[in-house]
Order: sequence, then C-alpha cells, then structure tokens
Amino acid sequence: MAGIIQIITLILLSLVMMSSSCDKGLEGCTDLDACNYDDTVAIDDNSCWFASEGCDCNDPSGSIIDCLEICDTDISNNPPDDDGDGNCNEDVIGGCIETTICNYNQFATHNNDSCAVDLSQLGGLVDGTDCNEYCGGMAVMDECELCVGGTTNYGKCWKMEIKSIATFKLQNGLSMGADTNSITIGTSKYALDGFNGIVTDEGDAECKEGYNDVPGLLKTEMDSNKNNFINFFIPHNDEDDWNEWGSQFNFEMDLYFNRDIRANDYHSLFTEEKGMNWFTVIEPTLSDTVIIDSIKIKFTYIEGIKCAATKIYLDREKGEIDGGIEYVVDNKELGINVDTDKTINLTINVTNICIQEFNESCSDDY
Repeated sequence: MAGIIQIITLILLSLVMMSSSCDKGLEGCTDLDACNYDDTVAIDDNSCWFASEGCDCNDPSGSIIDCLEICDTDISNNPPDDDGDGNCNEDVIGGCIETTICNYNQFATHNNDSCAVDLSQLGGLVDGTDCNEYCGGMAVMDECELCVGGTTNYGKCWKMEIKSIATFKLQNGLSMGADTNSITIGTSKYALDGFNGIVTDEGDAECKEGYNDVPGLLKTEMDSNKNNFINFFIPHNDEDDWNEWGSQFNFEMDLYFNRDIRANDYHSLFTEEKGMNWFTVIEPTLSDTVIIDSIKIKFTYIEGIKCAATKIYLDREKGEIDGGIEYVVDNKELGINVDTDKTINLTINVTNICIQEFNESCSDDY
C-alpha cells in the first residue's frame, strides 16, 4: 500500500513540474517607470515604452517636445530650429492658428497649445467663449442656468452645515440613545489651497465672516466622562500630497477640524459627475460593548447656496477618487445602517450647485 502511495505522489509531482516548466507566466512590461507597466505580468517582453523628455504618458509613444515646448506627434507642427539649440527661429510666432477659435492669432505661425477649449458643455460656446462672453474664461452655467464665476460677482462663496446623528445599541440589541455632532464645509474666492487661519479679502467685505478654517476640540477632550459620544470631524495631516493643510503646521499630530473652506473650483462644482470632495470621519468614543447602530446625515445650507446634488461614499479611502459604497442624498438627508464600533469614513461629494442669488425654485431632483 505504501508503495502505491509513493508512486501516486511521484506522478503528481512530475505533473506539477511539467506544468510549471511549460507555464512561464504572463509576458509584458515589468519596468515600474514605463508608461505601460503591468503589475500582473511575470516576464518582460521588451514592450516597455517611456515618455519623451518634456512629455508624459498621456502623450502617445513617439511624441517629442518642440522648441515651443509643445509635446505632440504632429511633426508638421514643429517650428523650425535650425541651430538645434532648443530655441525657435526668429520668424516663429507661437499662438492659436485655428481660425474658428475665439483667441485666433492672425500673426501666429505655429500652434503653441494656447487655443481656448470648447466650453459648450459649460454653458459657453464651441469657440472657447464662456457664458460670460469672455474668451477662454472660467465662468460656467450653474444648475439654475445662471452664469457663475469669471468676471461676474455671483458665486463668490457658499457654505453648508452637515450634522451627523448616531444611534447606539448594546450587542444584545438594546437601544442606548443617540448623539449628534456637526461640521461646516464650503468654498470662497478668498480661500487658499492651504490653511485659511485668517481670511484676506483685500478690502472686499463679501464672504469674509465665517470663511476661515477652524480646528475643533474632540468631544472626548471636552467631557471625557460622558459616554455615547461621537466625534465628527475633517482630519488633516501631512501624510500625503492629497491633503492640502498638514504642512502648514509644525507639530506632529493629526489635526481635527470642524470647518473646512476651499478655494472655488467652478468647473467642478457646477458640472455633473465631478464636484468637490471632503473626507470626513465619524469616530465612536465608546467601549466595545456599545455599537453605532445607524447614522443620519443632515445638510443645512447656511448661505450662498440654494440647492446642490450631494453624494456620500461610505468606507472610501482617504484620497481615493472611487471605491466605497455610494449613497445619493435625497432632500438634504440620508440614513445609513452601519452596525459597527469602528471608525466610519465618509467622503462627501458636492456638485451641480445652484447659488442663492438666483430666485427660481430648485429642481425636483434636489
């Protein structure tokens, strides 16, 4: 019997070895610096390609950068550089040479990537004129069909309060009541990419009050003896480049904020499926025997905003642009069953804003 088992074992081993010798693994590009790096392949097949100097991987292989510092594959668009020193000849004039574009330059000899882009999807024109009739402008049409941003005075700033209401239970299901906490998010034309400790408005009084960023104490710091609390905050530290605040501070600790005001990003805020994201945390300050049963998120528009499309992403990682469970906020309120004693990560996405200055009613979608 032992002999039979040994024979079977040898046969199986030989089959495995034959299989492994035949299967060399997937072939492809294994160079981390290559534009077509593939982390699923095992063997390099010399297919790697790299961006030319001055170009990036978004440009096709073979692109070169010309003396006007434009990266493309159109050799006919390359201005003459007889000396080969990287400087265009004196008779080269860079500009927009497309006659149908609003910033067409009749004196230009070669395109220098300055042509205004098609703004028809943002309420402007195909020729690159924005909805405020400014060539190459940044104004966009908001959800109420009002031209916002650019040279207009509309949409300078807005802010909203977001309240988190958590209900608690014991592991046996017995209810333990509820607790609330809130944060404020928004944008301002005076805001910086970094920490806005003091709002600088250069003499313009609009949007000044309440548009700075505010660090907040955790509830556990204010009353460590009280149970059934949650901390709802916007974390900021210098762990990665995604966070825009951490490097403003000189102490090594995570920062908890209850107000976060960003610089206006009109193209994102007023267009569908883009928007601006705030990463927030609901942190239970409870023992392991008490569980967060559910959370309810309520939005209150404080000023500068009449309606908006908002989404919540549960358990999306900080800095990620996808992942997590998506919830569409209906009528400024959302309830989520969580059933956990762990920290809850929420990404709040705001887009399709209708600003407060417009008097029409909001769409039924909001």
